[in-house]
Amino acid sequence: MASTIPDELAEDLTLLQRRIVDEKRQVLVIFEGRSGRVMGRVINEFMNLLEPRGITYTHFVPEKVAGPRDMLRYLSREPAKGQIAIYDRSWYSRVIAESAEGGSTEALLRLCRNFERYLVANGVVVVKFFLNIPDETIDAVAGKMGSKRKDRGTFLTDDHIDPKKWRDKTVMPMIAETNRPHAPWDIIDVSDLYLTMNMVVRTFMDRVDHRIEHPVEVDFKPMATPFPNPRLDADLTREAKSYKSELESLSREIGDLQQRLAESGRSMVLVFEGWDAAGKGGSIKRLVRALNPRGYYVVPVAAPKGEESAHSYLWRFAINMPKAGHIVVFDRSWYGRMMVEPIEGFCTPQEYDRSAIEIRALERMITNSGGIVVKFWMEISPEEQLARFNARASNPAKSWKITDEDWRNREKWDVYEEYVDRMITATNTPEEPWVVVESEDKKYGRLKVLRTVRDILKERLDD
Repeated sequence: MASTIPDELAEDLTLLQRRIVDEKRQVLVIFEGRSGRVMGRVINEFMNLLEPRGITYTHFVPEKVAGPRDMLRYLSREPAKGQIAIYDRSWYSRVIAESAEGGSTEALLRLCRNFERYLVANGVVVVKFFLNIPDETIDAVAGKMGSKRKDRGTFLTDDHIDPKKWRDKTVMPMIAETNRPHAPWDIIDVSDLYLTMNMVVRTFMDRVDHRIEHPVEVDFKPMATPFPNPRLDADLTREAKSYKSELESLSREIGDLQQRLAESGRSMVLVFEGWDAAGKGGSIKRLVRALNPRGYYVVPVAAPKGEESAHSYLWRFAINMPKAGHIVVFDRSWYGRMMVEPIEGFCTPQEYDRSAIEIRALERMITNSGGIVVKFWMEISPEEQLARFNARASNPAKSWKITDEDWRNREKWDVYEEYVDRMITATNTPEEPWVVVESEDKKYGRLKVLRTVRDILKERLDD
């Protein structure tokens, strides 16, 4: 099959892809347009000009989002270092779908802008194409490209969009709202395949070359008025009463509520953070004992490794988001970016400074797609932590739980406390608040965790 671009241009594209691999760049190419048939042909031609081992392709269906996993699939499919990711439709098709249904798109557009700022700030080169075809010539152009309309659609031909909804009055305001210097739009007027592919390839190369040579700085507004810090009201003298009977009662209630959650199609994300030895593991163990294992999983979080290191720092959490009706428990979480990473020098000052905004955007994406976010901070005193460390060290069955790193972190208690308070006041939003669990008495802490999960599930499911 003859190439749709000159040989010299094809060689330049190959050299650029080689540079992307060698320099471990991340490149995301978004294709949007009025005709899915035309988009499919253009994307396929573009992919066939590239080395297949260095690209990934994802077709996003702009239908109703069923849960956080669907919404965050945009992030979970981001390119790894040295890769080009191609999105056949994207969050922008969601904007058009919402607009066509008469809904407000303001919040969704804000999420789109925030998401792109996150990608660019974390080193991803974003290239956005809108393949523009006048309504009256869609069939003629598609036919000229060898893409005939199918009477009976399959997953290969059904684009899940109505071209009549992609009018200028819908598309152009969206493009204007999301055309930013760090992620600009390129509108390609489609007439025939040869001209279109030359424009796409040349524009792609210009955008990537320019961004590699001239890295962009994404401005982030400083945090507004801090949120209240519930740690200040923690009462560590609280103790459990009637522990066993209340634990059993709460477990039965939570088991019933899990069934209601599954029926509702909503999902739940539970985040456990806190001091070392504060009772995260014990509380998680009592909580999941009440659950059906078909509907939950626990994600233990440590330092990123392997493929995790090849992506932006939120990627490994996005791929573990729950499906509709499910619960995921994060034993430590994305909040490592706001505590251990800046203290130990694992992130840059710039990455730390924007972390609260990026994390709040992530959590808003979860809640906007039907997820229920609950964030626990497990609180104990330094004295109680020392007692638990010593007890673990002297017990052969538990000594594996205490490491040299735990002792080193303990010596930095005051530094960690400063970062913890800064983290909580920056992210204790009304929609995704922190729950401080007083765990000086382990049993009291466990019961408070279960009570909180029960109460929030009842409240949200009743709503």
